[in-house]
Amino acid sequence: MFEPNDRVGVAVSGGKDSMALLHGLKQTFPAAEFVALHIDLGIGSYSEHCRERVKELVEMLNVKLEVFDLQEELGFSIEDFKDTLYGRKVCSACGTIKRHLFEVLAERAGTKILATGHNLDDVVSVMFNNFFNANWHQLVRLKPVLEPSMPNQTFKVKPLIRAPEEENLLYCLYSDVPFREENCPHAHMERLRRNREILEYLSKGNPNFKYQMLRTFLKLIPILEEHVEKPKLIKCKVCGYPSSSQICAFCRRVEIVKKAKQRRECR
Repeated sequence: MFEPNDRVGVAVSGGKDSMALLHGLKQTFPAAEFVALHIDLGIGSYSEHCRERVKELVEMLNVKLEVFDLQEELGFSIEDFKDTLYGRKVCSACGTIKRHLFEVLAERAGTKILATGHNLDDVVSVMFNNFFNANWHQLVRLKPVLEPSMPNQTFKVKPLIRAPEEENLLYCLYSDVPFREENCPHAHMERLRRNREILEYLSKGNPNFKYQMLRTFLKLIPILEEHVEKPKLIKCKVCGYPSSSQICAFCRRVEIVKKAKQRRECR
């Protein structure tokens, strides 16, 4: 995933998985240089709580922190999407925003490697959904090391892909790693809970089920890569980042939310 003395950007939300990742990497690879990358989404006290926890950890580890404050730098927050067509699916818009901004933060930090805290439960759950929806392209993107499609993209790595969610929680508790104690108010907990319940049911009587599922999917990915056509990417006309269309998904959503905010302010 990276060399022992590389400079690595670590996406930290404040949650247990990303905080365990940063702490664990710092302890395991003392010669590497890690930079914590955090996005302040502007979701009231929730975002304030996340940012405080991230600050605690970087001070504890003596790690540099790069923050992208959505409100300060772009003039809107994730909350503003409630007045758009994404009002009932804020998570969808938020995911697009975060994926783009972590690339921006990685560029600011001067790293071509972006490590994320996706755990075993996350990856298996998404693989499960993508498989049954025949979403082969997204399935391929879940591999542990995702190479850049264009020169200005990062290598995306998932060091915790074989670590169950519960282990990350225990790691934080036993190592006194600070992490957020509240869920995002926009999280669709019901949908997430339903997916997890299905996997937990399939794991009954077979504690290795999720590991077996992951191994099977990882073996399947090289076969899929031979047959799944990669989307042709060009540079977005607005931001210059890779896109499958003239204007990328990030810039389209930024335009939508800014127009909605202007309309609200003009009332």
